[in-house]
Amino acid sequence: MAKEFFFKKKLFGKEVEIILYDVEPFLGEEISGSAYDLALRLQRIFNFFDDSSELSALNKKREMVVSDDLLKVLKKALKVCELTEGQYDITLGKQVLERKSGLKTSPVSCSYKDIKIKGNKVIISNEDAVIDLGSIAKGYITDRISEHIMNAGVLSGLIDARGDLRVFGQRFELVDVQHPRNKDKIICTLKIRGLSVATSGDYNQYYNNYENSHIINKKELVSTTVVAPTLEEADVYATALMVSDKKARERIINENKKIKALTVDSDLNTFCYNGFEKLIVKNAVKRKDVKEK
Repeated sequence: MAKEFFFKKKLFGKEVEIILYDVEPFLGEEISGSAYDLALRLQRIFNFFDDSSELSALNKKREMVVSDDLLKVLKKALKVCELTEGQYDITLGKQVLERKSGLKTSPVSCSYKDIKIKGNKVIISNEDAVIDLGSIAKGYITDRISEHIMNAGVLSGLIDARGDLRVFGQRFELVDVQHPRNKDKIICTLKIRGLSVATSGDYNQYYNNYENSHIINKKELVSTTVVAPTLEEADVYATALMVSDKKARERIINENKKIKALTVDSDLNTFCYNGFEKLIVKNAVKRKDVKEK
């Protein structure tokens, strides 16, 4: 009888875990191996911290014909930039590097509007602009992995991409949403099938205090969890909600009814959007504290 097949390899700076259901070991090894090769190829396109990546080459040359994969993700990210009126901005790579080095972020004069696209050519017109696609590329790569696996005939499985999940097929999975201020507690447990889950928060990567997290320009939220059809969507909108004010958050939610969101503010108040509460099977907070909107 076929069993669960587990595959774990280094990716995205840490590890990615692939679980395939009802697959014989030899077939699981072959499919997971080829999916991992695909992921490595895509990572070489988007890796912001790899000087030899295609994205790094674009940031250096400032004008370049790019691959279809990079162009597709860049266009999607720019749409989210526009939706948030620039509160989510992929040109703040200089500040990301400064924050990662423990330095105070210096002011920049750039915005997403300094990126121009003509066919497959991308032009960066402001010297301060450095493109960072870390908030969306991991989701895109994970979606491509899952598509590859399903095209190989696997019916159900999940991919754990450093805590963000892509669940495919007809099998349900239980997913815990971590409490942003106590690593030993959870906010709630979700039951999902055929969906993706991503969380953006200030608590896993920060420097000295939560205000100096890896998330540049975050507002009053300390954590956002998004459930969406694809991990690319869940990934980018989780970050976009973190850095947007209330007006922009409402616009994101209202214009994207397929995404369901849970936000946690600095007072640890929780808010559910677009039916997120219907996915919850277990609450770790009092029900009256979970506000629906």
